[in-house]
Amino acid sequence: MSSVGSSYSQIIHPKDYNQIMSHEHLYIPASDRFIAKKIRELIASSSEVIELGCGPARILSLVSKIEGINLTGIDLDSQFIDYARTFIKRTNVQIINADATKYVHHKEVDIFYSQGFHHHFPKGINTSNYLRNVYDNLKYGGYYILSDEFIPNYADEKEREIKIVIWYSHIIAHAIKHNFNYLAQEEAKTLLDDLFEGRINKNIKSQEQIEFVLSNVKSIDQSARIGKLDMASKLAEEFLSAIEVLHNFTFHGDAAMDLSRGDYKICDQAFRKEIQSTDFRIEDVKTFGPLKTIGAMSVYILRKR
Repeated sequence: MSSVGSSYSQIIHPKDYNQIMSHEHLYIPASDRFIAKKIRELIASSSEVIELGCGPARILSLVSKIEGINLTGIDLDSQFIDYARTFIKRTNVQIINADATKYVHHKEVDIFYSQGFHHHFPKGINTSNYLRNVYDNLKYGGYYILSDEFIPNYADEKEREIKIVIWYSHIIAHAIKHNFNYLAQEEAKTLLDDLFEGRINKNIKSQEQIEFVLSNVKSIDQSARIGKLDMASKLAEEFLSAIEVLHNFTFHGDAAMDLSRGDYKICDQAFRKEIQSTDFRIEDVKTFGPLKTIGAMSVYILRKR
């Protein structure tokens, strides 16, 4: 799941990452299964299939069981790649340390897919370059199955931050309810990274901020779940004001605290603008979660035309 410049393996052990994403997240497991289902529906014999940001082979292990495909996983994180190569040993799978903006496959590709990769790519030219490279590597009529977390549409960055807080509160509150404590901590850190990512003077996460997140997500999520979105937004605004007071610019010497996960989650409208740099056609969108009010995992079926 690594993108340009990131080293996610410095933040979380690959085994832990596979566990919490595949078994504890509220919506990711369902979207994983949908990705595999769509690949089965779309492939022909000897299809070339590539996963972008394969990380520690979490989804590669699922997709590799599909008969009749040549599967390649690419990622920039060398430690995740090393783990992936020990984790999956099927003869139809190749795992490569490569940059998604520059990678050229030895054959035309039938299907690219990614899960939680798109929101790690820096916005602007980097995102355009990777989407264009995917498009160029695909055969005519080929597909890019892109799955990621999306929030409801917003008008500006201030509104995006409010909706980001509501979305993460939804995910973290579920993790806390089910005693998925590691996931709750990790998502709290990711929320803070997401809020700070677009800023010139980036905060560095602090334990005080994380504890504040964990103690406030339940009330925000409760309001959003019962449709009291004005109240959820008001609580999110108060949350953001409090986070500003708790600002921190001091490094801890702990990668899990000091390094950003590079998350910057967007809405459907923003994503559609991004793919205008290519000639992809959106053939279908499948959502897992309350996208219009809180957010969701959305799986876009993009086709080269």
